[in-house]
Amino acid sequence: MNKLGRKLFVSISVAVLLIFVLFVLLANLFMPKYYIYKTKEQLGEALNAVSELPEATWLEWIPQLEQRYHVTIVYDGAQKSENDLNESFLQQLAKKKVTLNKFWITEDSLVKVKAGSRVNKIYDQGKLKSSFYASFNPKDRSIVLIGLSMAYISDSIRMINGFILILALCSVLIIVLVVWLLSFRMTQPLKELGRVAKDISELRFRKARVGTRDEIGELAESINAMSDKLSAAHADLSRRNLNLRRFMADMTHELKTPVSLIQAYAEGIQDGLDDGSYAATILRQNASMAKLIDEFLDFAKIERDELELAPVAIKELFRECAHTFSIELESRRLELAIRDELPGNPVIEADPAKLRMVFHNLLGNAVKYAADGRINVSFERRDGEIQLVMSNRFSGEIMDASRLWEPFYVEESSRHKAASGTGLGLAIVRTILERHGFRCHAVTTDHTLYMYIFFKENSPHSA
Repeated sequence: MNKLGRKLFVSISVAVLLIFVLFVLLANLFMPKYYIYKTKEQLGEALNAVSELPEATWLEWIPQLEQRYHVTIVYDGAQKSENDLNESFLQQLAKKKVTLNKFWITEDSLVKVKAGSRVNKIYDQGKLKSSFYASFNPKDRSIVLIGLSMAYISDSIRMINGFILILALCSVLIIVLVVWLLSFRMTQPLKELGRVAKDISELRFRKARVGTRDEIGELAESINAMSDKLSAAHADLSRRNLNLRRFMADMTHELKTPVSLIQAYAEGIQDGLDDGSYAATILRQNASMAKLIDEFLDFAKIERDELELAPVAIKELFRECAHTFSIELESRRLELAIRDELPGNPVIEADPAKLRMVFHNLLGNAVKYAADGRINVSFERRDGEIQLVMSNRFSGEIMDASRLWEPFYVEESSRHKAASGTGLGLAIVRTILERHGFRCHAVTTDHTLYMYIFFKENSPHSA
């Protein structure tokens, strides 16, 4: 038996034994008094019945009263002497099979009865191990004795105590069996939950197999749900840590290159080796490093900045951002084809600066990876939302579109910034959209990347 089973067994057994002990003590203490009280009550009921009967007919009712109240009723004239009256009562009781070796009504008691009072007496019969409870009462010109034989209460109590002891022993045996069964049914699921909790603490995520439909079953369901969530969170955290290590390696490489070049060209200027291009190279490398740091700072600050919401004409803002890429589109020989199926000039509630950053990063990503000289953009209304779709073909292996929104995730594992970047642009896009309450997702089909952005028209959002 396990620890919980032993604890249940000891606790329940002690409780049952205490109840039996308390019952025995109460029986020994109060049962004699209670027995006498009930006997007196029974005689009182018989006496009241006799008192209510009329003088002419009460003698005829004696057999019925004796049978109803389980008492013995005898009577005799009140004018008789003490000895004659006692002799008469003994003879009448003997005829009714009540044999007494100790019985006597004293003169004082007779005086009280003749005066109209009730006198109660208990006669101990000694070796007969019984007592006779007698109530003497006046009735018309007679003295009525209503009596009831009582067994020795001490013997009855001993018999009851013995019976209680037998019950206690049987109860303990039953308790052992029941507690063992209950403890097995209760502790097996708890042991399983304990093993599962230990495995989860050691990052071995699994589910508990508990089939009970009670609080333990509900606890198992909660632990299973917790295990699933922790497993997903652990996998996500591991993936993020991997991306973070990759990002730190990329960041170190990208910062090391311009810093090394700046130092080398600065030393060349100091040594008089400048051919007129050193300062320009230093400025170019510094600008590249500043851009990299600004992008990192933007991502770090984006979740802390308050949103400054205002009405924004979404198509106008997008065309404004697209115009800033005109030179880069021309240099790369890319065509930006905008298909507008959205009538009018819809307005959304958003932070213009943050939304401009969203469009800028989306366009920058498309320009960087477009492979067939064309970027397609469409505006339309879908299920009560404004839908912006941006698509372009790409070269190389098919990317995992679901991970494009993750911070530090890059398509290429190489450290060439022109091919991969820091992987923060689309993470910034998702963070800004989620803070506005907008949705986004990406899919890839036949080496074509589709970016879907959903805006709620004229829907205010809190920062």
